[in-house]
Amino acid sequence: MYADVHLHLYEAPDPKKLVAEAREGGITLLITNGENVDTSRRCVELTDLPGVYAAVGIHPSSSNKPYDRSVLENLLDNDRVVAVGEIGLDAKYDIDMDLQRRVFEDMVSLASEHDLPVIVHSGRSYREVADTLFRYDVLADLHWYSGSLDVALELAQSGHFFSLGPASLKGGKYRALIDELPLFQLLTETDYPVRIGGKDNHPLRVREVVEHIARVKNLPLEETRSAIYNNALKFFGVGP
Repeated sequence: MYADVHLHLYEAPDPKKLVAEAREGGITLLITNGENVDTSRRCVELTDLPGVYAAVGIHPSSSNKPYDRSVLENLLDNDRVVAVGEIGLDAKYDIDMDLQRRVFEDMVSLASEHDLPVIVHSGRSYREVADTLFRYDVLADLHWYSGSLDVALELAQSGHFFSLGPASLKGGKYRALIDELPLFQLLTETDYPVRIGGKDNHPLRVREVVEHIARVKNLPLEETRSAIYNNALKFFGVGP
């Protein structure tokens, strides 16, 4: 069994079909991530599909739009909501960084209040994201992390996790992350419907990612697959 811990299932033309295809290929745990209140609601609705759980939150690209925190709090009452996400900071957006910081800290606080992990976007803001996480008693998954290895190791030493997707197949900085980070802190994702290398990031692509991690770490494939899948179960507090 495999896990895709970061996708946007509401973007699928036919979410039921996508989930069925994923499950046929052994991807039995999927975490669909919201980006604002509306998509967070949709994520929760999609948890009716087998193996689907939700993360709800405000993405940095939506941080300049008003949101009702109480709606997110109500969504967190659903047992199928297992994280606050996708949240974070991104310096490339034309959105005031102070506003992004306020929203990010509000979302991290929300997760802390509900004893939930966070799924974090850290585009060009790796140091600041790390420093923010260090101030809170929360567990984070650094989604598609592409910052410095030094910051990654600080985050890992504090117990945080990293989800790797098809971009990691390119090698380079991602290979260094795989080399240096402990297997017990790695997760897999696709960020569907993002495309990489001309291919759709279908949830089935997590199988390629697991195979790549096993090769880089020189570990048996089954050992790697089992460890990463169990990491996801533990991180999100869900059953197999």
